[in-house]
Amino acid sequence: MDRRIISLCLSLSVMLVFAGCAGKTVSSSSGDVASQGGKTKSEQIQPDAIKTVPLERSFDRPSGNIPVNPALARSTDSESSVLGDVFFDYDRFQIRKDAMTLLDANAGWLRANGNKTVLIEGHCDERGTVAYNLVLGEKRAQATKRYLLDIGVAASQLQITSYGETRPFCKQQNEDCYQQNRRAHFVTK
Repeated sequence: MDRRIISLCLSLSVMLVFAGCAGKTVSSSSGDVASQGGKTKSEQIQPDAIKTVPLERSFDRPSGNIPVNPALARSTDSESSVLGDVFFDYDRFQIRKDAMTLLDANAGWLRANGNKTVLIEGHCDERGTVAYNLVLGEKRAQATKRYLLDIGVAASQLQITSYGETRPFCKQQNEDCYQQNRRAHFVTK
């Protein structure tokens, strides 16, 4: 009798585990525009939860004007200011059409300065978990690098890293500020 009860309990436990996991999807973003229109199978990063930032993760909130171009506003290195930041939509890492012109200009500078290397930093706004934002930041840096490689920049000139949400440019909690933090930033070496 005891064996039947133990066997029944184990069977029920296994069924509950599988039933609980059946509704969950694990996937990653492909980042291409075609997948967004349903033309190909789309894989998307699914955050644990997008929510407001708890107090222990919030930043000091400065007041004042927000600069329009973070790359030009904060860079003290004159070469880094030549390379503009690329901005991304919320929870996405595909290169937007408005960023392509800027990346084309960045690629022209990189090809003309073949002895220079750049670090492409992937950044996110503060929504989502720290781990999720590190992955998303890396995917943004990778997508930027892939675009530059596709238009002829040498791979030896490009390095990537992700800072996720840990190095925000703007520290206010509003959409204008979040947009400035969702970026790939170029640092010349």
